[in-house]
Amino acid sequence: MPKSNAIPISKQLTSIKALGKGTELEKAIATAVLVYNSYADNDGKISKAEVKDLLLTQFKNFTQGQETKPKYKELVKDLEEDSKGQMDFEDVMILLLSVTLMSDLFIEIRQTKHTK
Repeated sequence: MPKSNAIPISKQLTSIKALGKGTELEKAIATAVLVYNSYADNDGKISKAEVKDLLLTQFKNFTQGQETKPKYKELVKDLEEDSKGQMDFEDVMILLLSVTLMSDLFIEIRQTKHTK
């Protein structure tokens, strides 16, 4: 669970001078880093129980409807069985990308038409 006394992510994001003219993608990556940091302990790691909480609270639109998919069940089972285990930023990003790629929301986003 994120630290309750933390500065809001949006405020942290606007305080990073290099992102003043940053691209949408740069801001998205910076936001992911800041959200991770809000959960991380002093060693820069997150327990698997907190990663599960992060998935269910910060990534709920991507996890919604995935409960019956075997790969998703496997990922969540690992978080539950080793809930005290730790994950670093890279591991969490790989997990988020894995969940994203299997999600219904990802498919919907990919099929969205855009105009020029």
